Amino acid sequence: MTPACPACTAPDLVQLSKFELQCSYCRSSFTGKPLLCPACGWINNNDEDVCPDCGEPLNVVAQIIRRQDQSGTPRWLSRVQSQAEKIKSEEEIASRKRYEVLEEIDRRRMEANRKGMQKQRERDKGILIVVVVVFIVVALILLALLLLQGTSSV
Repeated sequence: MTPACPACTAPDLVQLSKFELQCSYCRSSFTGKPLLCPACGWINNNDEDVCPDCGEPLNVVAQIIRRQDQSGTPRWLSRVQSQAEKIKSEEEIASRKRYEVLEEIDRRRMEANRKGMQKQRERDKGILIVVVVVFIVVALILLALLLLQGTSSV
C-alpha cells in the first residue's frame, strides 16, 4: 500500500532517503521518521497526536486517554461500517441485475426449445401422414390383388 501525501492526498510518495519522503505531485517533503496511522495508513507528521484523516490517536498516551474517555465507536470504524453498507447495497443491485440477465437468457432458451419442439411436432405429423397414406395405398393394392385373384379363380 502506497501511503497518501498528507498535504495534497496524492497517492504517490517517493522515499528520497531513510527518513525523507517527497510527494511526486505537490513536491511537499516530509523529514523525520514518518508516523503511519494504525487505523487508516495515513502518513502524519511526528508532531501530530491525532490522525487528521480518521481521528485515530497516534501516540500511545493519546490512545490510552481516548480509550478511557470514549465509549463510542472510533470515527474510522464508523466510516468503514458506513462504506460496508454502501458496498452491500451496490452488490445487491448488481446481483439483481445479473439475475435479471440470467432470467432473460433462460427465457430465450425456453422459447427456442418451445419453437424447436413445435417444429419437431409438425415434422412428426408430416411423417405420420405420409406413413398412413403409404399404408392405405399398400392396403388398397393388396385388396385389389386379392379381389383380382378371387375373380380369376371363379
